[in-house]
Amino acid sequence: MLVSSLALWLGAIAVGFVVLNQGAKFITDNAAKLSFKIGRSRFVVGALLVSTLSAMPELLVSAIAVKEGSPDLALGNALASTVVTIAFVIGLSALVRPIKASKEIVLRDAVFLAIVSLVAATLLLDGDFTIFKGVALIALFVPYTLNLLISQKTSPESEIENRIESMRIEMELTGWIFGRRVEVRAGMKWLVFGVLWSVMGAEFLVQGAIGLSQASGLSPWILGITVVALATSLPDIAAAFHASREGFTDLVLGEGIGAAVVTTLLTLGMIGIVNPGPHSVTMLLPVLVAMVLSSFLLLALMLGEWRISSRSGAVLVASYFGMVAFNLVWLHLGMP
Repeated sequence: MLVSSLALWLGAIAVGFVVLNQGAKFITDNAAKLSFKIGRSRFVVGALLVSTLSAMPELLVSAIAVKEGSPDLALGNALASTVVTIAFVIGLSALVRPIKASKEIVLRDAVFLAIVSLVAATLLLDGDFTIFKGVALIALFVPYTLNLLISQKTSPESEIENRIESMRIEMELTGWIFGRRVEVRAGMKWLVFGVLWSVMGAEFLVQGAIGLSQASGLSPWILGITVVALATSLPDIAAAFHASREGFTDLVLGEGIGAAVVTTLLTLGMIGIVNPGPHSVTMLLPVLVAMVLSSFLLLALMLGEWRISSRSGAVLVASYFGMVAFNLVWLHLGMP
C-alpha cells in the first residue's frame, strides 16, 4: 500500500513537471513574438519578460503551496531556487563551457544579486514575515527595471540589438528538457493557455509533493529545497545547458543572475503578502546562509578574471549539495 501510494505521488510530481514545463514553453514562445512588436523599447520589455517568465514556475508553485496550507514547501522552494539557479544554471553550464563575463555584468548584476540575497535573508531572520516585508522585496524590483531603462538609453544601438537577439535565443531555448524543441502555435490566446497550463502543472506538482510528504514522512521543507526547487528550475537549467553548448555563455550568465534576482524578490515578496506570519528561523537558517554565501561566492569567483572557469563551475554546483547536506544534518540534530 505504501509503495503504491509513493508511486502515485511521484507520478503526480512527474506529470506536474512535464505540464509546467510545456506551459512555460507556450508562454516563452509567445512572449518572444509579442516583445518584438514593441519597437526599440522591446529591449526593456524583453528583458523583463525573460526575468519574470524565468521565475514563473517558482512563483506559481509557491503560491499554490501557500493556498494548499504548506508554507514550508513554499518558502523552501523560493529560497532554494536561488541556490539551484546559481549551482545548475550557471555552475553546470560553466562545466560544459567556461563562461565569459563582462565587468558590467559582474559589478552591476552580480553585486545586485548579492545585495538582494542579503536583504532577503535579513528580513527573514527575525521570524516574522510581514506584509510590509513582502512589499519591500517586490519594491526592489523597481531598481532592476530602472537599470534596464538606463542601459537602453546609454548603450549603443548595435549593443541593444545584440542583447535583443540574445533574449530571443534564450526564450527559444527555454523548454528543451528532453533534448528537442517543441514548436507551439503563436497568439494571445495561446499565451493565456500557457499560463493556465502552467497553473495546472504547478497544482499537480504541489499536490504530489504534499502527498509524498505525508506518505513517506519526509519534511515538506526538505521536499521544497530538493524535489520542488529542482523541478521548477529545470526549464532554466535545460535552456542554459543548450545555450552553453551553442556558445552563448554570456546569455547563460545574464539569464541565471536575472532569474535568481526575480525569484528572490517576486516569489518571496508574494509569500510575504499572501501568507504573512511567524516562521521558524532555525529551520530557515541553513538555506538562508546557503543563499547568501552562493550569491557572494558567484561574485567572488568572477572578480578580477571576469569569467567563470570549469573549476569555479564545479564549486558552484557543489554549493547546492552542501546546502542539502547541511539541512539534513541540521534537521537530524533536531535544531528546528
